[in-house]
Amino acid sequence: MKSLNTMSNHAPKTEWFAAFYAKKDDFFTDHGLGPEQISFFKRFLKDASLTGKSAVTSFADLMSEIGWDTDAALGLVLVNLANENPQFGWYIKNLEINKTYARKTVEDMLVSYDVKPPVAKSICGAYRRLTETPFGSKLNWGNVASDGSMTRTTCNVSDPRVILYGLYVYNDKANAHHEFRLNTLYEHLEQDGIPPTTILGLDRQTMEPILRGLSAKYPEFINYSDTNDLCKISLREDKTPQDVLDLFKEGR
Repeated sequence: MKSLNTMSNHAPKTEWFAAFYAKKDDFFTDHGLGPEQISFFKRFLKDASLTGKSAVTSFADLMSEIGWDTDAALGLVLVNLANENPQFGWYIKNLEINKTYARKTVEDMLVSYDVKPPVAKSICGAYRRLTETPFGSKLNWGNVASDGSMTRTTCNVSDPRVILYGLYVYNDKANAHHEFRLNTLYEHLEQDGIPPTTILGLDRQTMEPILRGLSAKYPEFINYSDTNDLCKISLREDKTPQDVLDLFKEGR
């Protein structure tokens, strides 16, 4: 199992993101961060698909065009992090939406995953730091109260293309063969890939009209059928997550 401790005590801050998007490749020679801070931030950027082996990616350029601190860009980045970063994946899989946990409870949950107590404290501290960035203030991913209690909340998703992207990423990771029932997204199956419903905290009542809207606007990408209460989602086999991102580039 990959280590859950991907940020240590150096979870990113808003000003780090702002500097990264402003400077792009130049950020890595002019960042002003300490050795451990930049090391952990590089890991974060890679898991978010914002950097590749040696340079800033076209995905990062697209996030700049969209507006890196908008809920749309943050939602797309969160989909990548949920599927590539074990620490984000743990938060999303283990903290129920709109349920408040005492910090000690979350630390004990982490220890049960064979995480040492000091590391559990770091992971909880990182959650606070993350919710103080636009992930918390714009996307509404979660919050931490003054007493340290932690809550993961339903995300603000104003652009349904974020969900379409999440479905295509999930399809690839879970090897879902481009077709699955809506119920499958809520069954917490033991498989690779996390569905966008879990990542963004969207219940069925919220998802169904979104899926109908996507099916109507982007029939070349998705078909949603709710006849006979089957609620089936079909994705096009000739489309990829990158094709969904291209919709943003095209202004569609």
